Amino acid sequence: MPSPFDRSLSRRAFLGASAAVALVACSGGKGSTGAPTVTSTGPLPPVPALPSDPFTLGVASGCPGPDGFVLWTRLAPEPMQGGGMPEVRVPVRWMVGADDAMRDVVQEGVFVTGPDVAHTVHAIIGGLDPDRPYWYRFSVGDWETPIARTRTFPAENSSPQQMRFGFASCQNFRDGYYTAWGDVAADGDLDFVAFLGDYIYESGVQGAVRAHDIPEVITLPEYRNRYALYRSDPLLRSAHASVPWIVTWDDHEVDNNYQGNAPESTSAVTDPQAFLARRAAAYKAWWEHMPTRLAPPTGPDFAIYRGYEYGDLARINMLDTRQYRTDQPCSDTDIGALCDAAQEPATTLIGADQERWLAERFSTTPAKWNILAQQIVFSRLAFGTGPGAAYNLDQWDGYPVSRDRVLAMMAGASNPVVITGDIHASGVSDIKRDFDDPASPVVGTEFVGTSISSNGAALGAVIPTALESNPHLKWADASKRGWVRCEVTPDAWRADYRLVEDATKEGAPVTTAKSWVVESGRPVREA
Repeated sequence: MPSPFDRSLSRRAFLGASAAVALVACSGGKGSTGAPTVTSTGPLPPVPALPSDPFTLGVASGCPGPDGFVLWTRLAPEPMQGGGMPEVRVPVRWMVGADDAMRDVVQEGVFVTGPDVAHTVHAIIGGLDPDRPYWYRFSVGDWETPIARTRTFPAENSSPQQMRFGFASCQNFRDGYYTAWGDVAADGDLDFVAFLGDYIYESGVQGAVRAHDIPEVITLPEYRNRYALYRSDPLLRSAHASVPWIVTWDDHEVDNNYQGNAPESTSAVTDPQAFLARRAAAYKAWWEHMPTRLAPPTGPDFAIYRGYEYGDLARINMLDTRQYRTDQPCSDTDIGALCDAAQEPATTLIGADQERWLAERFSTTPAKWNILAQQIVFSRLAFGTGPGAAYNLDQWDGYPVSRDRVLAMMAGASNPVVITGDIHASGVSDIKRDFDDPASPVVGTEFVGTSISSNGAALGAVIPTALESNPHLKWADASKRGWVRCEVTPDAWRADYRLVEDATKEGAPVTTAKSWVVESGRPVREA
């Protein structure tokens, strides 16, 4: 029997009322963007009776390339009760238009989904024109989504003169409202959003403004319900519907501070085999709810690191800093001193395969700007000075030899820029080739983005110490939530920190709190 994963009709076949559909698979990981391939055909299943709107979780697009993107939705008339769909395969119609009213439909087709993927849709669209907006919608039976916007990337060998994008992370549903996502949607002219992890939080119930459904998610149905809860927010849905996303994960998509195959020491699931089962469930739920071209995972391992090219203006390297790392070598606690084990060459943050992939990407790049899009603070962030200094061992500081190897890769590339999430604080730093040597050259810039909503009070208390102890750290602030808007040209990169006055109050103002500029070949400066 054909798989329900992804079956799409061409416009010609659809308009010809063909009874056959093409089964589409996509490749994943290590820089691949995937391509549709016909593997089988079969009759369309009937549309079941759906008494209420199945599109409660909205729509999304992602993984943009020069000729297309992936379109996502999930059928879930009762989203917090496992979706509420009958246990049958369902045909979902998609349409792509060249105008915002969908008068000029350039492609349309049918995607058959089913209960084994929580009735999610990952329709891979190709054959479109580069570097332009498109619009899309889904329908099933008499139900139809609003029209949403996406866009393609520039052609592979082109020389774009501008790239506008936003990056964000850490959206704990309990801690604050998603005001920042409303600001992203209102911008209206972004080329993409880079989401750097912690899309959901796996634990806790009551928070400052809202509540989770259960204290801790462990099983696949529980992870699915947690994603549905987060997608219930209209501002998050509006951000997805306004711009394509490229995505990675951090720890909370599985378990706080997990290290590869090792859970957090205080985790609700500590047995190694049980944790791998939990990780498999978490990875599958992540795939089901993200607009990604990657093929679905089949167990606890899932290669999601990959690359994107924005003409010759920017090369984007999207990392996974969780799945392949050595279990924290120095301490199970976040803050502590470095130990000898952290200096061992075998101690790794990103794993040997991902490291080789990244080295090849840096050594062959033609781009004017080379972006490392990842989760955790890359630059040294010492608390105190000298032998008694403490570090956040969950960050790159806990894996200094692994960082040194990446620094060596960066040193030969044009304009390296690291974009980072995770710590619920804003920050800007020079990246030094050798953080131990004040005279060491600056090889790049790190922009750390604050959280969408997750509380930053813990870091706020130690920011004065961090600024005093790290001369390469230009600015840091943990008092506000928000996102970072970036405008990149061949000559300069501008980063605007769009911060919410108070994320615990609905409709709070969003303003540009700080702006920073990196001129090509020069260190960062305040605008």
